[in-house]
Amino acid sequence: MSAEPHGSPGNAGLHAAIEDALSRVDDPCSIAAKAPMSVRDMGLVRQWHLDWDGTVVITISPTAPSCILMSSIADGIEDRVAEVDGVEAVRVEVDTATMWTPELMSEHGRRALDERRSASLRSVPVRPREWERGRAGTGGGG
Repeated sequence: MSAEPHGSPGNAGLHAAIEDALSRVDDPCSIAAKAPMSVRDMGLVRQWHLDWDGTVVITISPTAPSCILMSSIADGIEDRVAEVDGVEAVRVEVDTATMWTPELMSEHGRRALDERRSASLRSVPVRPREWERGRAGTGGGG
């Protein structure tokens, strides 16, 4: 599946406005982690299309089978996309057959995540297997 529009009328301005709206919906878990990322950059939007009657149908994938925030994500997408001039209705469908993987992230999203991880490591350096250092010299006993 592609995250690009398909089967929709040729209105580049409207398509760009819908893409922009999708880019302004943040994934709730990324907000909780204090690293907001849009559902587009996260790769949650699998595809979307604009019907001739102005209905936008958006297919999203959950990040995990037990994701309890899918309805919140869908509501956010519906609200943002409905604000676009020329959109008459919005329908969000959840693709439960395709689970999210990091490979679905946009290039921009992967770069942003890598930058955040690097910044985090610079501010709080983590050494591999550091927990073992506390046991060194204890004689291995408990």
